[in-house]
Amino acid sequence: MTKNQQRILWPALLTALLVVTALTFAASTKLRHAIATGISSQSQAATLSATRTAYVRRSLLSPKLVWNLKALGDRLEKPGRERLTVTGALSRAKESQPEEVAAVFEFPDRLRLTIQEGIQTRVITFDGEQATSAGDPLDAAERDLIETLVYGTAEHFFTTQMQGQATRLLGSRFRIDDGSSVDYSGPYYDVYRVTEQIKTSAEQREQQKLYYFNSETLLLERVRYEINRNGSAVKVEERLGDWVKEQGQQVARRVERFENGESVFVLTVSTAGLSARVADGVFAQ
Repeated sequence: MTKNQQRILWPALLTALLVVTALTFAASTKLRHAIATGISSQSQAATLSATRTAYVRRSLLSPKLVWNLKALGDRLEKPGRERLTVTGALSRAKESQPEEVAAVFEFPDRLRLTIQEGIQTRVITFDGEQATSAGDPLDAAERDLIETLVYGTAEHFFTTQMQGQATRLLGSRFRIDDGSSVDYSGPYYDVYRVTEQIKTSAEQREQQKLYYFNSETLLLERVRYEINRNGSAVKVEERLGDWVKEQGQQVARRVERFENGESVFVLTVSTAGLSARVADGVFAQ
């Protein structure tokens, strides 16, 4: 190769190398930007998803259920009144005296329950994923209590709708008698069947439940389902009543659990108040 050819070749090679380097740098920059954008988009999507499940969106409900949500109030749809604090008495079928209780409910599916019996205080919490207690482990009766107070509510029903749990409207204006009475004067119900996950114990279970909304008031009044206990079928019914408006929101002041037609316990609320969600750790032991 002559000296003239070398003088021509080396600048050409240097120019090509610079072009390749520039293109590589540009491609690398675009790739880093695409990865960063993808991570950011995923993070934003996760945040948006969490925000959406934190409240009830009417657009995700059937048109009929929108009316039930409106009857309950608007506190499940926007920030400001997610927490319900109540005091009252818990009467159990096997106990002669009622126990004083204070409960903090926070939408969705959180509970802190303080039970006072004499000088003994029992604190039970449920954070939506697991139930715990201060002191002795939870027994079966306490887990049933949590299930009724958390899962047997209108708030929880609307949570299942936001979670996309399998739901079917079985019909409207059902009677609760055998249908033989010609002068029936009892309530009529719109009944929904929901298949959901119960998380009150380490071994979660799938449970099918029937939710009974009063066809006139549009408020939830009964939840019925069947469980297996020690190899035997037990028919459970949870009843909500004495609905009263608190700060423009409907609150049930009586919650009772029946098993095979016999009352197991009843919670009677004496005071109730609504407030905003607080990250104060009260639902963890």
